[in-house]
Amino acid sequence: MKKTRYLIYLLILIVSITCSSRAISSNAVESSVDVDNLVNEYLLTNYSRIFFQGADDFTDLSIMDSDLAGKEMFLTAEHHAIKANAQLRIKFLRYFKEKANIKYYLAEYPYSMTHFINKYLETGDTKILKEIYRPLKGTYGWNKDDYDFWTELYEYNQEFAEEEKIQVIGIDIEHQLIEAYRFLVDVLPEQEAPEAIKDILARIVLAFDNYKAAHSPQEWRILTKLAGELHKDIAEKEGIYQDYLGDRFLGFRLVNQNMLYRAEAYEGMHSDEEFNNIRDWMMYCNFQIIHDSLPKGKYYGQWGLNHTFQSKEKDIKWLASYLNDVGSFFRNKTISIVYLYDDCGQMQSGNYAVEEINTMIPQIKKANDFVGGYVTIYRLNEEGSPFFEIPMQCTYTTEMLEKKVTDFYQYIVCIKGSEATEPLNDRVYVTIPDMMI
Repeated sequence: MKKTRYLIYLLILIVSITCSSRAISSNAVESSVDVDNLVNEYLLTNYSRIFFQGADDFTDLSIMDSDLAGKEMFLTAEHHAIKANAQLRIKFLRYFKEKANIKYYLAEYPYSMTHFINKYLETGDTKILKEIYRPLKGTYGWNKDDYDFWTELYEYNQEFAEEEKIQVIGIDIEHQLIEAYRFLVDVLPEQEAPEAIKDILARIVLAFDNYKAAHSPQEWRILTKLAGELHKDIAEKEGIYQDYLGDRFLGFRLVNQNMLYRAEAYEGMHSDEEFNNIRDWMMYCNFQIIHDSLPKGKYYGQWGLNHTFQSKEKDIKWLASYLNDVGSFFRNKTISIVYLYDDCGQMQSGNYAVEEINTMIPQIKKANDFVGGYVTIYRLNEEGSPFFEIPMQCTYTTEMLEKKVTDFYQYIVCIKGSEATEPLNDRVYVTIPDMMI
């Protein structure tokens, strides 16, 4: 799977700001003042250390309170597979539920997967959750902390009336085709299908039964080809599908469409930049469709880093930059919070080895070392902040961009010394051996 080249030494990249006082503003500081010292001084007066004791104590996040009015979308940005990520995700989810009354958790998952996550959240049946994770082995997603997050969310949701519970919304393309087919089969009504669509739906069920592993490129091609035939059939007989599937039709068509999106994104000879443009555009299209179909509500989600950037980054237009576009409902209504790591461990996909990750730049590390602590949040968009004038550095070319740091995100969270997350192991499946991988 292609990945964004997360050179995240992003931020502020005051590092390259040899532009001295011109990068800040002629009125902000005299030319003799060192930019690094100005940044350090600002950070040391606009931070809060984050603690994880006391699930309902949000005093440590009160630095954000005055920034929440009028906001509809809250995004945190991680490098995957680091233990502190999961601690922060549940902390921020509780905070935004308490302070902004979010209704939806926006996940970097396909719609099919969140369909089953929501079924788990409705029932508490861990067999559903275990089945969800089967196809993820070998990816970053196969980890204990992410798995445990859903059990924590289930317990947290029990505190609310049904209409107030948090629902999970997935807008990614369908990375695991067999999960997409599992969804298509799961939402089929019990009653017999109309004659006009009976044959192709029977073929969908048969394909799911025949390719429940679906690990080979040949199997993927078979499943993708059938998805293309279903897409054409839906277009020709939309009314019949709508009548038969009822309120399940939107998801049925969306998941099938996103199997074709997957083929377009993965199977073309794309550069990393092209792949990311294709994927993030598709995710935004998915979000528009789903958002328009849902009751009004605010969103929180934790995503891979660059997806949360609210401005175009040189040649790549990320998900949050679409959200912040002219004409978007979420324009100027989104907050992005970027995680930076200092001497942390990161679990690798595939072999699940642990490697060290450091994405802290010297100017930020200097202030953070002085503050001390495991996790610290800094507000970058306070009145008079130098970050309004500091150019953003492109994370994949190191060029300085015209847009400023605060055009991309408004907060950073510095994480020091976190361990890597742990891969899920077979103990998760001990109670249901037939689900062993």
